Amino acid sequence: MMFVSIYTVTKKLPSVVKDILKISMSFPLAITASELAVNYIYDFKRFLKWSGIHHRCKTQTHLRAMITMDYHRIEKGLSLKEPRVGFGQEVIQMLLSNLDEYKEKYGIDETFQIALNSLFTYYKFNVDRGHKNEKIYEIITGLKDLINTKESTIKEGGVKKVTRNSILESCQIDFRAFCQSRYSIRHFTSSEVDINLIVQAVEIAQKTPSVCNRQSSKVYVFSSDEDKRKVLSYQNGNRGFGDQVSKVLIVTSDLENFVSIGERNQCWIDGGMYAMSLVYALHSLGLGTCCLNWSVTSYFDQELKKATGIKDSESVIMMIAVGHLPEELKVAQSPRKKVDEVLFVK
Repeated sequence: MMFVSIYTVTKKLPSVVKDILKISMSFPLAITASELAVNYIYDFKRFLKWSGIHHRCKTQTHLRAMITMDYHRIEKGLSLKEPRVGFGQEVIQMLLSNLDEYKEKYGIDETFQIALNSLFTYYKFNVDRGHKNEKIYEIITGLKDLINTKESTIKEGGVKKVTRNSILESCQIDFRAFCQSRYSIRHFTSSEVDINLIVQAVEIAQKTPSVCNRQSSKVYVFSSDEDKRKVLSYQNGNRGFGDQVSKVLIVTSDLENFVSIGERNQCWIDGGMYAMSLVYALHSLGLGTCCLNWSVTSYFDQELKKATGIKDSESVIMMIAVGHLPEELKVAQSPRKKVDEVLFVK
C-alpha cells in the first residue's frame, strides 16, 4: 500500500475540518507545554525564595555561604604564583562585615574560625611585603581575641605548601582500571552495610570541588526496611532489585548556598559532582552502587520531601542504592561512545 502523509490528506479536507484537526493535534503539545511551564515555575519559585539573590542574609546557611565564598576568594588570591599586594580590599570589608553579623546572630563556630585564619594569612602576606593596614589588623585581632585559644583547634584556612612529588605519590593507582571496574549493581547480598563505611565514603566525597568551596551537598541515609520501601516507592528505576538494597542514599544540594542569578543551575553541577565522588568513594570501599535517577515532576519532588523531611530549599540530585557485592553477578555491558564522538580539539 502506498504511504499517504497526513499533509496530503488534509489538503483535500474542507477548511473547517482542517481547523478542527489542527486544534486537536495541538492539544498534546499544549498540555506538554503547560506541564513544562508548571515545573519551570516550581524551580523558579524555589530558587527565588531560598537563594541569596536578594542580597539579604536571611538564614544562617546563607550567611555562612557568603562568608565561605569570601574567605575562599582570599585563599584563591594567595594561591596564585605572584599574588598582588593589597588585593581584594572590597572582599575583605564584606567578609569582616559578615563575620560581625554572624558573631552577633549565631556565635563563633568552625566557619568563623576558618575565615579568621584566612584573614590572618592574608594580613601576614601583606605585612611581609611592607603593606600594613592597621585598621584591618585591629578588627581581625579583636575578632581573634574572642576565641578561646585553648578550645580552638581549627588550623585550616588560608594556604599551605605542597610539593609536586607529594601529589604524584598519592596518584600511584591505576585509576583507569578503577573506573572501568565500577558497574551499576542490581544484585546484592543480604549482608547489612555498616554505617561506618557510609561515613568513610562521605568523608572522601567531601573533597569534591564546589563553587567557591560552599559545599552545598548533603547526604541522607535510609536503612530500615520501612524507610527504604517508602523512599524507593517514589523512584521507578529500582524495580526488581530495590528490595535487596542495604542502604538508600539521597544526595541533595541546598539552594541557600547560591547568591546570584547566574548560579540558578549550580546546584545540579555541584550536587552532580558530589554524587559521582560519593559513588567512586563507595566503590573504593568495596561496595556496590546503582545511581537512581531523580528526573521527576514537581509533584513527586514535593511528595518525596514530605515523606523524608528534606527541606524545600534542597534540590534532590539523585538516589544511590548501596549494598554488598555477591561472589558472582551479571551487569549491563553499557557500551560507551568512542572518544572521537565526544572529544573535539579546537
